[in-house]
Order: sequence, then C-alpha cells, then structure tokens
Amino acid sequence: MKSLTLYLIGLALIYMPACLSQNTDKQCFSLSLEPSFPCCTGNKVVYTDDDGDWGVENNKWCGIGNGKVNDESCFSVALGYSCCEKCKVVYTDDDGDWGVEKNKWCGIKESCASDVDDDKKDFDFAFMKLENKKKNMIYSPLSIEYALKMLQEGAVDNTYTEISKLVGESGLTKYSSIGNVLSLANGLFIRDTYYENVKEEYMNTLKEKYDADIEQDKFENAQNINKWIEDKTLGIIKNMLKDEMVENPEAVMFIINALAVDVEWAYPFTVYGTNGKPFYKDDGEEMEATTMSKGEVQSKFVSYYKNDDITVLNLDIKDYNGTQLQFMAIMPEENLSGYVEKVSKVQIDDIASKLKSSGEEIDGVNYSLPKFKFDYDLELKDDLMKLGMEDSFNQEKAKFSKMSETDLWVSEALHKAEIEIAEKGVKAAAVTVIGISVPTAARPREKFPVNIIIDKPFLFVIRDKNTGDIWFTGTVYEPNKWADEKDEYEKKKAE
Repeated sequence: MKSLTLYLIGLALIYMPACLSQNTDKQCFSLSLEPSFPCCTGNKVVYTDDDGDWGVENNKWCGIGNGKVNDESCFSVALGYSCCEKCKVVYTDDDGDWGVEKNKWCGIKESCASDVDDDKKDFDFAFMKLENKKKNMIYSPLSIEYALKMLQEGAVDNTYTEISKLVGESGLTKYSSIGNVLSLANGLFIRDTYYENVKEEYMNTLKEKYDADIEQDKFENAQNINKWIEDKTLGIIKNMLKDEMVENPEAVMFIINALAVDVEWAYPFTVYGTNGKPFYKDDGEEMEATTMSKGEVQSKFVSYYKNDDITVLNLDIKDYNGTQLQFMAIMPEENLSGYVEKVSKVQIDDIASKLKSSGEEIDGVNYSLPKFKFDYDLELKDDLMKLGMEDSFNQEKAKFSKMSETDLWVSEALHKAEIEIAEKGVKAAAVTVIGISVPTAARPREKFPVNIIIDKPFLFVIRDKNTGDIWFTGTVYEPNKWADEKDEYEKKKAE
C-alpha cells in the first residue's frame, strides 16, 4: 500500500468501499449500473449489449464478467464503482488505484497508467536530450521529480497543469534513509518574516506526503541551507547555494530534495584487477583509462546483454533493507550522442528484461569498466521552460495559491549531481533546489505630471460648487511681490 496522508487514511477507514476491505466471490459490471443488477453465479450468456454479457437467474437479469473493455475502462466497474474522470490516486489496494470524485470512490482508468508511463519515459531522459553536449553528465530524475511534486502541491490552474504534464499526478515511491549508505530527504526552508504567510495545509501536505523538514530561517546567508544539504547528501555536495541568492529580500522559500548513495557492489572489484586500458573517445581519439576488470565471473549479481546495436554490462549493488539498486552501462556501437536522442525508459526496461546472468555461462564472463568521478550542474530552469513549464517562472502568470494568498513565482531552479565509480562501489548524490520569491517590486514609473502654472494675469471666481452661485469674482494683474514677503517666509520656514 502506498503511503497515505492522515486525511486519506481517515478517509479510507471511514468511507472505504466494501470491495476494498473484503473479497467477494462474484464481481461484475452490472453492479455499477443504475439501477444495479446482481452478478450471475453461472456463466450462461443469454443476451449481450453495450454494457456486457447478461444472464438470467431466478427470473432476474444478472451480469456476467467485467463488461465491454475499452480504452476508458477501469477495474472498479466490475466492483460496482464508476471510473474516475481524472488520474489522481488517493488509495491503492490489491484491486488497483482508487480516487475520490464528487465524494464517491472511483477507479483510476487503465489509460492513466499508460499516461504516467509516457510521462516517466519522457521525463527521465528529457534533460539528457536537451543537454546532449558530448560531455560527462549526471543528474537525478528522481530528485527533480520529488522537488517538482512538492511544487505541484502548491500550484493551481495552468501552473498546476504545466507541472502535471511533466511529472503526472501519481504518487512517488517512498524510500527510507538507511544510515550512511542511502539518504533521501525533502525540505522546505521559509524566511522567518514570511512564515505566517505560508498556508498550514501546504506545510502539512509536504510533511505527511514527503516527510519534508519545515525550517524557518532568517536567510541572512546560505550557511544553514547548505549545511542541511551537505548532511542529507552524506557530505558529498557542499556549498550548493550562494549567499546572495538567499539574502535576496524577494526570496521567501526554497523547496529542496537531496538524495545520496554510498553503496557497495554485490560482487566488488579489487585493486589487483585495475590497470590502464584503451578507451576510444567519441571523436575516435584513443586514451588510456583507469579500468577495473574481472575475469571468468559466474555470479547472479553480474549480467549482460548484447546485440548488433548495443553492449550492456549490469552490476547489482548490495541489497540494503529491501532496496537494491543496479548499475547498467549501455555502450552503443555507433556514437553515444545519437543513441541519447532516441533513448527512452521503455527501452531501458526492455533491456533490463533481456539481461542474461553471468552465472548461466559455462565459462563465465570477462568484463571491464572504466573508473570515473565528476560532477555536473544541470541547466534546470532553462530545461524546464523548454519542456513547457513556463507559467511557474513568470511573475504575472504563476499561481501558487495553495502555498500562500500572496503572489509567488519560481525565481530559481537548480540541480547539481556528483558521482564516483570505484572498486568498492558507487558514491553519488544529487540536489534539486526550487527558489520561491515574491514578485519584484514595481520599478518606480517615470512621472509626467500635468503642469498648471498660473504666471500671467488671470480672472478668478469663488462660487458655490453645488448651486453655481458666484460669491466673488475678480482679476489679478499684479500679485504680491516676493521681495516684500521673502523675509517673513524665510522666518516661518526656519521655525
């Protein structure tokens, strides 16, 4: 079961459909019709219509099976509940994903699953394609997704829609930090003078759904935020933010995800197998790379895949309390940048399904992998805008009314990641920071006042404004001389 907020747990306990709490022997499409019909105990079909197959038992119509299946179908129809119009999941059980619409339980459509898959497929490798510069690169799709999900919780209208098109509406896998080997943390840092403007419901949502730390800070410098990031990345990423970014008086919040691993191979290399070996760069130049090697390995933790287009080495990482990562190196026969343009999550999943264990090879497997260590700063703000998330970065269009009643916009979006691959294992970390600001104070407008200067002889009138009666009128050809009154006024002004 996915992790639920306290509200959803209460909702589930109070209003949970019977099918969610107990199994029944017979479920069918006719239970969800209005009026509803019972399910047949047998399978003898006597009539078929647009809803599905019908039988007759005890002189009454009854439904058989799940009814007609189409792209808009969902499992809950057979359980007596309609399909949801939207794809927002609030509860999951053995039957499937559930939502609540119009205060009634409904089943998430099967098409929603494919929509989420498409989002994930496009999202995971979208940044690699946008920054395909033939250079070392690393980033964490999971970290970016967590940060955007927390941002999404505060968005409404088109701002929400644009974010949803990137990350979908389904929940994320919840990982538990494990000592000094695996860390995943979310945080919301709020300027202390702005704290009372942040909606309590938004803060509670981040705490309940994302286990987020909610921190008040004076924003005098970046020290406290950077210390939090360093701690949550197992000491790998330091000094993520610059002081001026935090000191900016318009900056009021920072949404942060930090994750890191310092894990060991399930079947490690040794220094005795590490030597200098040829590595052929993209331009054809040969270099000698520090390369880890092992020979004639037969292990369930080492697998591979080869065809005419790619060579794949898969190395399992140790299992840590049920979380087991795998490292997959995919080397295309042609140039890497061309492969990047076409890669998708579906392809990666397909490769994973075709991996062959080295333990199945009679003579084992010889394999080698170059060591590498580098960091990379993603151009996250530009990338997100290119991916269609534009309103969030626009002071006039951004709508985050679920965060605060005051106007807010995303002023910064940063992502940094580091990785080191060595004989013992993998050390990697990533941080995503989304800076939330109040709109820039309007620049003082250049003034063009109308000049009405009475500096020539004039007629005057003193009249009743309501009746128009003229009480006095006259002309002025020569007003008071300044020379006669100057001293008097200077004395008054000096008082």
